[in-house]
This record gives sequence, structure tokens and C-alpha cells, in this order.
Amino acid sequence: MKLNSFIFIFIFFFVSCSNVASHNQKQTQLSSYLWYQTSGEFRALCYQAYNLAKMRLDQSLLNKSSKPKAVVFDIDETLLDNSASGAYELKNNLPWSKDRFNQWVAKASAPEIAGATEFINYAKSKNIKVLFVTNRLEFQVQDTIRNFKSLGIDTLAADFYPLINHWSKESRRLEVLKNYDVVLYLGDNLHDFHKDWDNISSQERRKRVDQHSSDFGTKFIILPNPLYGDWESSMPKNVDKLNLLKIE
Repeated sequence: MKLNSFIFIFIFFFVSCSNVASHNQKQTQLSSYLWYQTSGEFRALCYQAYNLAKMRLDQSLLNKSSKPKAVVFDIDETLLDNSASGAYELKNNLPWSKDRFNQWVAKASAPEIAGATEFINYAKSKNIKVLFVTNRLEFQVQDTIRNFKSLGIDTLAADFYPLINHWSKESRRLEVLKNYDVVLYLGDNLHDFHKDWDNISSQERRKRVDQHSSDFGTKFIILPNPLYGDWESSMPKNVDKLNLLKIE
């Protein structure tokens, strides 16, 4: 076989495999977005999370505290549904873009995660402070406030603890604890709750979930998010994801 023919066949095979992998990844993303945007199960899980949060909040009111009580929220995919932005990228075969997400935030038009607005207003009616420890950036706070207002949530810039120096939320959670008794943390990513889940492997993340098992549903309320998160980056690198599946 001539060298040029061999090179052509090799390149064709490599490109074909790459296209198949890309197609499979897109199909997986498509299924995730369709479930997130269209399934009744997704909405049911969100209502379940916020109904449980309301029950736990009511229970916390029975206990006295020397500090004002608060609930701490993540924002994206916990309170605001940003799936339309990611779905646009998927439909147009575009990678995630920081600039595109900034434009999305500036629109201030994200809908609520089912049950979120009702829970926040209920917490406020019980004189519980609602605070937002988010990895949105400081310049996005005013747009986020506008988005909240469109959903019937009144907030102040002082209620936000945005990302400034480090993506880990631990230092900001500790800042909140100086002034408040936090009765609940609400998020869609494990690092929304505790530093134990900062920058560790997927196997270790699962172990630490087991160690915190009694906190889920009592102190930590987690929302479903199959679209993105630290669960993706925590998986082994340069490994065919099919090989990570358990079949026995």
C-alpha cells in the first residue's frame, strides 16, 4: 500500500471516530436538556425539594438562636433556570462561552426553578434572611436582581456573595456564618454545601456524600441538574466514558 493511501485511510478513520464520539456526546446532551425542559419528573423533583425545604424551615423556627436565621441559596439551576442558554448552544453546535453566558444574564429573563419563588417569599414571611452565595460575578448582581424582581423576588445587592477571588464558596459561607444562623443551604452542586466537595475525584465525592448522608434533606437541599457541574470535571481524564459504566 502506498504511503499516501495509508495516511488517507488513517485520517479518514480518525475523523470518522471523532465524528461518532461528537455525535454520541451531543445525543447525551440532547437527552439531558430534553429531560430538564420537558419532563414532569424534573418539575416534581424541584417541588419535592422545596416542599421539604419548607418543612425543615418550619422545624427550625422552633429552635431559638442568638443570631438572625438565614437560608443560603446558590442561584444557577437552583433558583434560576438557564437551560435556554445552553439549549441555544446545543442547537447551534456551539461550545459554552463565557461571553454568551454574560449576555444571557444581562437579559434578566431566566425563569424560576419550580417552587423557588414561593419558598423564598415564604421564608421572608417568617423573618428568615435569604442570602445568595453564587459564582456569578459581581458585575452581574444588578442584572440578577432585575431577573429576581421579574419573578416576584425582592432582593438587595448586600444579599449577594458573588465570586470575587476564588471559585470555592467556603470563605463566603464562613462570612455569612459570622452574622447568621444558617438553617438551610440550597444548591444543585455539592460544592454549594461544604468545602468537603471542593476539587476532589468523583469516587471521593461519593464517599463524602455517604459521610454527610444525614445532612441531605435536613441541612442540605439539593436540586437535580444533569446539564453540567463538578460531577463532570471530577471524572477521570482521557478515559472513554463508556468504560466508567458499571455493567455487573
